[in-house]
Amino acid sequence: MPKTNFYTFLQTKHQEENTDPTDPNYPLFPQEVEIRPITPFPWKILKTLTIDDLGDGGRFHLPHEQINNVLAILSKDDLRRANFVIRDVHAKVKDLDTNTLHDVIFYKYPHEDNFSMRGSWIDGFVKRRRLIVGMVVGMYWSVVDKMFHFSVLQ
Repeated sequence: MPKTNFYTFLQTKHQEENTDPTDPNYPLFPQEVEIRPITPFPWKILKTLTIDDLGDGGRFHLPHEQINNVLAILSKDDLRRANFVIRDVHAKVKDLDTNTLHDVIFYKYPHEDNFSMRGSWIDGFVKRRRLIVGMVVGMYWSVVDKMFHFSVLQ
């Protein structure tokens, strides 16, 4: 792990009594510390692809719990626009691996628990990216871009 110096400016009583004022670092007290990189994991929606997601029906099923995590981030205006009860909602999805933008439709019928994505899912993602059963994909809502971001994680 990379290391850096961390400087303490305030002394403890013990340090005050035992510090040499002729020390070149006085009154700074360097300590070597490790820097632990913190990489953010933005993927709020994780999904291992199944045969149903890749079939000719063209429906990418998203678990209800994971979509609710994303909906909690949205503003009230976005929630009003994204009424996932019965209506189809058109949205943009950016594929971060290929830097392409796709129009998809998210929908949820009242009798289903899961949300589904259709539209350009088969052509724009499955066929173009050659997705296969068992691949893990991730999605998250970008507050800045006001769209979903998509990536193949494994």
